[in-house]
Amino acid sequence: MKIFKRILLGLLVLFLAGSTGGYFYFKNKFMGASPNTLTLSNVGQPVDFLWRGMEINGKIEPHVAMFVPVTLPGIDRVFYMQFDTGAPSTVLNYGKVNSINKRYGNVFTIDTTGDNFSVSNAEFHLGEMRLSASNINFRGKSQDIDWTDSTALIKIGTIGSDFIEHHPTMLDFKNNQITLLDAIPDSINQSASFSPFEFEGRKVFLKADLNDLPTDLWYDSGSSAFELIVDEQTFHELAVDGATANSFVGNSWGNGVTIHNIASDGKFKIGSTVVPLTYVTYIEWPNKLQTMMMKLSNLGGDLGGMTGNKLFLDKTLLLDAQTLRYTVLD
Repeated sequence: MKIFKRILLGLLVLFLAGSTGGYFYFKNKFMGASPNTLTLSNVGQPVDFLWRGMEINGKIEPHVAMFVPVTLPGIDRVFYMQFDTGAPSTVLNYGKVNSINKRYGNVFTIDTTGDNFSVSNAEFHLGEMRLSASNINFRGKSQDIDWTDSTALIKIGTIGSDFIEHHPTMLDFKNNQITLLDAIPDSINQSASFSPFEFEGRKVFLKADLNDLPTDLWYDSGSSAFELIVDEQTFHELAVDGATANSFVGNSWGNGVTIHNIASDGKFKIGSTVVPLTYVTYIEWPNKLQTMMMKLSNLGGDLGGMTGNKLFLDKTLLLDAQTLRYTVLD
């Protein structure tokens, strides 16, 4: 996919995030990747993750975000980080880190040298796996931790796509597990049908066929509320004949945007696996510039749109960023 198209899709997501918070969303989600400072050891054991939901159009959507439990050395409490392949780098929330330091001592070394504002030599455990990083930047100030709420799920940061850069990664959505591997097992290599993907700037663009036509999908595990977000023309092309759209006003960074869902009977073919597309989503931007960006982002017709985890909920998605190939396992 051409760089121009990627920039346009990034602008589209910028508008989705809203005018106030949009710049920061755009910068962290799209504008290149800083050096990968993560080191992962003792990989190979599955790590359980939790789903977090939200209310959309009066109904609870249970599969909006993936949260991975993490533990810190010397602290007998579980914290959480969101797993988000749309973020090129792992980041921490300053308010949460500062609260942990105040309560438990200097668990995190905060570096304020020059223009730098980050954590140095961080260490986490995700199940049996050890994650260490020479440097992790902060993203946003965030609120301090309310230690009086012993049942709260405390999110201290986001695990980005740097996490999957050097290890084949299995996302088992049926059993809610993430497994990093040293290598893809021979049994899968010999039996699975792999497709290519792009990983430029640590963004995951999956190549697939949609209704027998080649397409690219921006896979963002942090945006999982919809199966496929497309432009208005594609929305109508993929709709079932005679279907009626379900429309509602959603909240995006305090701004109201009209969201349309409609039934689809599309089919993705990924290698030898067929993944049904049951509905598509079109977002009605409040001004003409945003609408133009949505149209331009589909120049050439090969950018199918943005997808999250909804397409793969009963399957396993295996990504190998080192060999730039992936497969979907039933």
